[in-house]
Amino acid sequence: MKYLLIVVFSFYYSLGIAQGSKVYLSSRVEALWKSAPVLETPESVLFSKEYQLIFVSNINGKPNEKDGNGFISKFTAEGNVVEIEWIKGLNAPKGMAEYKGHIFVSDIDRLIDIDINKGEIIKSYPVKGAQFLNDVASDRNGNIYVSDSQTDIIYKLKDGVVLEFVKSDKIKGANGLCLSNGDLYIGTKQKIVKVNLETFCVCDYILNTGSIDGLICLENKDIIFSDWSGNIYITALGKETIKLIDTTPLKVNAADIGFNELTRSILVPTFYDNRIMSYKLLDK
Repeated sequence: MKYLLIVVFSFYYSLGIAQGSKVYLSSRVEALWKSAPVLETPESVLFSKEYQLIFVSNINGKPNEKDGNGFISKFTAEGNVVEIEWIKGLNAPKGMAEYKGHIFVSDIDRLIDIDINKGEIIKSYPVKGAQFLNDVASDRNGNIYVSDSQTDIIYKLKDGVVLEFVKSDKIKGANGLCLSNGDLYIGTKQKIVKVNLETFCVCDYILNTGSIDGLICLENKDIIFSDWSGNIYITALGKETIKLIDTTPLKVNAADIGFNELTRSILVPTFYDNRIMSYKLLDK
């Protein structure tokens, strides 16, 4: 498979990331901005269209340790800090999803409900049997889905109760989640799996992706995914997979990515690099 790659020096030189290092952007993306390196192991990023804000989960410690060091940060849509420790006292927060003024965050073995307007945690849902809760997604009815990467289970929060939704050998290492047209898409260690929300049918969707961290479903049925090491791809059923971004030469990670649909920009939490990167997705 051939990719059209462009070596971009000026953006990263001007932003002070590195001098002389090669970072590859395809012709389908344009570097926009980066935040200051003020975060603490940022794992997931969420753009709120309603509030025009970016929320970032910070592990700030070991990803499976209950140390109370984790927190959620708040940024403007342009990447400026509003409040670094907006919500404190979490353990190792990871994936996030928004529904009607609330953010739901995974935190090892519990799901946290944050009221955005109040700026506080209003509910904690223990998830029995969970070992490593990871990504979170919400459907239009307010049901919340969360993946457990160690037990290969997708849990569902409905009407205040968390229950097992899907457990299958097809979702080994379940991580990134996104929803589109009544289907839940799951990024695993080697493929994207589709689960119908009504029939519960679990089907392989796109194979040979490599290990997936973040997963974004676009309205045109394209899917964007990251692999944590620093690569971001775009694909669709029946189409080739195209590499959009590669920051591995700088050892800059791409964890659980988000998407600003208003500016069509990919938001990348860089994990150990402690910042957010923003890249505009171009029409090609």
